[in-house]
Order: sequence, then structure tokens, then C-alpha cells
Amino acid sequence: MIRLVLLISLLATFPVWALRKTPHSTTGTEIGLDLRILKKAGDFIFVAETKNREELLDQKYQQYLLGSYFRLSKRFRAGLFLQAEKGLRWDSDWKKDTTWEWQNIQNRWDYSTLFDVTYTNFLFKNTLWEWKNRISYYHSRDALLVKTRPGLRHFILKFGKPLWQIYFELEAYLPVNYGENTLYEYWLYSGALYQFTDEFSIGPLISYRQRWYHSYKNFESITSQDFRETFSSIYFGLSALYSF
Repeated sequence: MIRLVLLISLLATFPVWALRKTPHSTTGTEIGLDLRILKKAGDFIFVAETKNREELLDQKYQQYLLGSYFRLSKRFRAGLFLQAEKGLRWDSDWKKDTTWEWQNIQNRWDYSTLFDVTYTNFLFKNTLWEWKNRISYYHSRDALLVKTRPGLRHFILKFGKPLWQIYFELEAYLPVNYGENTLYEYWLYSGALYQFTDEFSIGPLISYRQRWYHSYKNFESITSQDFRETFSSIYFGLSALYSF
């Protein structure tokens, strides 16, 4: 009799947990490698950059960026860049084939154009503060977003030349023409670069990252549900810079 009651109870509650269609919040660690190449030519600084990360849920992310800054003044520079990203996750990647789950996006590319305005100035003798603002337009998605990143960079010198750079940065990701929330993601960065040669520097990078994924109109119309889930991660990486 007791077994029968338990079975009836399970069957009665089955629809409640079976109908959950929203993703779960996730925490964990991520690792990666960043490489940046700079070429200075007069008032221009040409930039080539790549980032490769192993992200949460065993997701691989790759980014390639190419473009140039132009020095507007001693403190201001503006830049225009083209960017390609593979493995970039969007809210709408939560979909249903047979069940609701994050879709496999390993081979999908997102292309965007970036406009950058950066201000730098000395806070102390060997310490710079920087404020970088980027507007990104994703062509296939008609998505416009802003990323703003203030930061500090301290130089340790040896014989009058940089030996170490130590930096701290905060970056916020703000959607402009989509979504219902002002802030979608933020990063807290801390890292160091050791100057091996006059051209090449390399060092560790650690950051804390928090992202929020939100329900979208198509999901809400199908399920009559909504969600706001948090992805939090600690990132451990290696960053390298070649400047000539």
C-alpha cells in the first residue's frame, strides 16, 4: 500500500519537474591563451589579436581581430576593427530539438565591426590609467552593444626600461538594441606582462567573469515561461604581446 501511494505521488508530481524548460545557472573555471601583435607607423597603431578559451559547459571560444588605431591627440586614440568569433553564446542558443538545451555552436562564426575610443593618462610617475570604450555591431544579428573598460597599468622599470607591467581592469557589456536588461556581462581582470625582449612580453592573467542569460520572446511565446540564469567563472590564462 505504501509503495502504491509513493508511486501515485511520483506520477502526480512528474509534470511539475518534467516541464522545466529553462537553463540552470553554472559556475566553474575557464582557461585560455591571448596573443596580440602591434605595429606602430606614425600616428597609426595596427593591431592583430587572437583569443582562445575553454569555457563553461566544455564550450570552445575563438576570436580574431584586425584593424588599426589612429592617435587623435597625446591622450586620445580611435580605432576601427573587424572581428570574427567562433563559439560565442547568445540567449537564443537555448533551444529545443528533442529537449530544451544549449545548442552546439562549436562551428558557428559571428562577424562584427568595432569602433574604439581609448583615453590614457598618467596617474602617478609609472602608473597609467586608461578608459577604453568599444561599440560593436554584429552584422547577421543586427545587434549593437557597448563595452566599457576602465583600468590601471603600473610599470616596473629596470635601467629606465619597462621590466614588468601589472594591470587591473573592469569591463562591462551593455546591449543597446536588444534584451531587457542594462548589464549582460562583466569581467574583473588582473594580470602581469614580463618584458623578455624590447619587442616581446608575456605573463599570467586571471579574471572573474559573470554573465546573465535571459529568456527571449520566441522562448516565452512557446513555453509561457521566462528565465534569468547566471554563469560565473574564474578564468586563468596566458597573455602575450609582440610590439614592433
